Amino acid sequence: MMMNKSSFSNKDIRKIVFQLVSILFMLSTSALQAYTSPIKSDEVVVFLPTIGYPIDSGKTWRLHIHGWIYEPQWGGSIRQKMRRLFNLTAEQANEDNAFLKQRLSSFFVDNERGKRIGIHLGEKRLILNNKSAKNGHFSDWLDLPAADIKALRHSAGDLITFKAITRRNDPRHFEGKIQLIDKTGISVISDIDDTIKISEVHDKRALLANTFLRAFQPVPNMADFYNRLAQQGNITFHYVSASPWQLYQPLAQFITEKGFPEGSFHLRLFRWKDKTFFKFFKSSREHKMKTIHSLIECCQQRRFILIGDSGENDPEIYASIAHQYPKQIKHIFIRDVTGEKTTRYEKTFKKWPKSQWTVFQDASKLGNGQ
Repeated sequence: MMMNKSSFSNKDIRKIVFQLVSILFMLSTSALQAYTSPIKSDEVVVFLPTIGYPIDSGKTWRLHIHGWIYEPQWGGSIRQKMRRLFNLTAEQANEDNAFLKQRLSSFFVDNERGKRIGIHLGEKRLILNNKSAKNGHFSDWLDLPAADIKALRHSAGDLITFKAITRRNDPRHFEGKIQLIDKTGISVISDIDDTIKISEVHDKRALLANTFLRAFQPVPNMADFYNRLAQQGNITFHYVSASPWQLYQPLAQFITEKGFPEGSFHLRLFRWKDKTFFKFFKSSREHKMKTIHSLIECCQQRRFILIGDSGENDPEIYASIAHQYPKQIKHIFIRDVTGEKTTRYEKTFKKWPKSQWTVFQDASKLGNGQ
């Protein structure tokens, strides 16, 4: 027999909704209780700094989780392959070269696919929906009530942390960070290579040496400039680079040791069968455009400062972004590393007021970026 709409009272409907919510809660709790971490003792998880931002008129925050799970590998055959790929001498690739091994170790790993990672975030235990892909990377978005974010922020500030759920007998801690971005404020989007770190991307031999054979060296006065920007308040930093994710850990260490502000990282997925290491850096336009576009779209009421260099396509990329988002781009800074004639910049930024773009060689002359 069909029941008409009036057959259910408001009380009945509330009861049904309550029962459904209770069932869903029990199912999720049961899943967590039954969950066994897939992270084996010989596997490593690296969480990559991401972003979180408010949605739904600020009632909810959307958090991005991005990580990489792999099994480290190192041996004689890998060292030989490494020599060929990077055109290194036998002496440079010597087994005792701990520095080179540390820099290259993340390029030669056994990526783990099909792993569903769980995390501790504050008082919550959450299982990510998406499993790791064949390259070992996994990514997911979590929506949390604003009240939960407020509680996390109270103890951690704007850079909240979480960690992987590991097996009971595993004492290791795999920690991740999420840069919270308020609805309004200023965001600095910065390149890395030849903008804050000396890489010499235009020179193949120098790029390889600066990446694998030498300690990373900062561009003089850039950390001071970034910290002057940070002192203005409600400013977040986002490092968008052609560098591959395999270099994330030494890059993060560089950012910390050289005194640059912490922030999210947006690097590139790199596979040897796709292209050579040198050509990889030469084809970053699509990655940068897509990443910067997504950062601006998620925070449409914020204003953005774009900082890059003249070694590749940063001026042209930033000019294109400014054309798309003229009200949101506060200023563009380009570090001149190629000795370009001013005609390149005047042509590139011809539709952009001269007061809103700056080409420089010495960051000490930039003041506080106003």
